[in-house]
Amino acid sequence: MPAEDLVGREDYLRRIIGRLSEGTHILVAGPRRIGKTSIILEALRRMARHGALTAYVDCMGASDLRSLAGHFANAVLAPLTGVDRTLDLARELAEGRSLGRVRYADLGPLLGLTRERSAQKAFELALDVPRLVAARSGKRVIVALDEFQAAGRLGPRVFDVMRAHFQAQRGVAYAFLGSEEGVIEELFSEKGRAFYRFAQPLDLAEPGAARFGIAPEDWLRYLVAKYRAKRVRIGETEVDRILDATGGHPQDTMQLCARLLELARDSGVEAIDGDLVGIAYERSLRELERPFALHWSELGKHKYLQQVAKRIAHEAVLYAGDPGGATVPRAEVLRALGALRARGLIVKVGRGRYEFLEPMFGEYVRRSDGGALTATG
Repeated sequence: MPAEDLVGREDYLRRIIGRLSEGTHILVAGPRRIGKTSIILEALRRMARHGALTAYVDCMGASDLRSLAGHFANAVLAPLTGVDRTLDLARELAEGRSLGRVRYADLGPLLGLTRERSAQKAFELALDVPRLVAARSGKRVIVALDEFQAAGRLGPRVFDVMRAHFQAQRGVAYAFLGSEEGVIEELFSEKGRAFYRFAQPLDLAEPGAARFGIAPEDWLRYLVAKYRAKRVRIGETEVDRILDATGGHPQDTMQLCARLLELARDSGVEAIDGDLVGIAYERSLRELERPFALHWSELGKHKYLQQVAKRIAHEAVLYAGDPGGATVPRAEVLRALGALRARGLIVKVGRGRYEFLEPMFGEYVRRSDGGALTATG
């Protein structure tokens, strides 16, 4: 995402860059699709421009420990070699093949890794690469680990091993990102867990601020300027209508606004009105049906999650029996609420009251359950 489309994030970006530049590890937790990755990539881009060596690793993309080791080492060495898959070059070096323009010294840290047969030992060798790069280059190394919670599923005591290596490194700062807030919060805030108090949490939203940390006036300024550049007018009333429909969810709001702009340009409209917002909303909801359906299917694998989610979507009493006579035990309702919150799907808004963090997903649930309510009506 271009930097100019990171609406209302400038202060947050400055805080991230400031902490990492000082060598402070940071934690950014929050639901998927709210812009965490876009923000951290922009922070890394700015820091690289000022001389830091930066690396981004998506832990969700690793299938096992050896795979994560390769992703990790490749990402950290890429700023030195200018090659994304440096590990392949190290294998070629070990086999006596030419390196081309890549320096031998830059591949040194990977030689042992390419020869190591044990996946566990290869993983530990990879974890040492940031320290070696920082020492050799004399520059600060910044490593962002996205969907960090996924690394823990790749083997026993993975987080313990990572903590042991990371805490001994000098000149290296880590940014940990995670979408499973329950798992991440336990890992970094529960005494006795591997990363207890290892990183400073940086919430996207300050207490008392807008839910996703983007104020309505920031959206208004951004959208008015963005649409003006396309010779289309949009007013405060229409922006409020958009935010009511999306709840200010960053990606959903961007998607709806993109569809809205397409509609305006295709129909030759110079000013946005409520009817056009409604049509754009319906188009966006149809586009989101597939990812929402996958989300919904995943909830169906766990007892009571869909049932409780439906009650939240319809603003029904959580502990009452269903019309068909089915009753969810109170303990199971509480367990389901905890699981839905840990997944970043719902938020508590009052005593016994919850709502979906992503209103468009709530609308999908209502319609799937036969309640065809219109969020923009």
